[in-house]
Amino acid sequence: MPDGTSVDLTLLFGPFVLYFVLLVVYYVWEGRRERRMRERYESEGGRAQ
Repeated sequence: MPDGTSVDLTLLFGPFVLYFVLLVVYYVWEGRRERRMRERYESEGGRAQ
């Protein structure tokens, strides 16, 4: 194995892996926020009717 191969692969794919991890975290966080907003909207709509 030539020297620096694993470092090169880490530098090459590291930012992409970090990007996808952050993207998944964002979608999970956004989904939970949207569910809370929907529940709040439904409960406020139920009181108004």
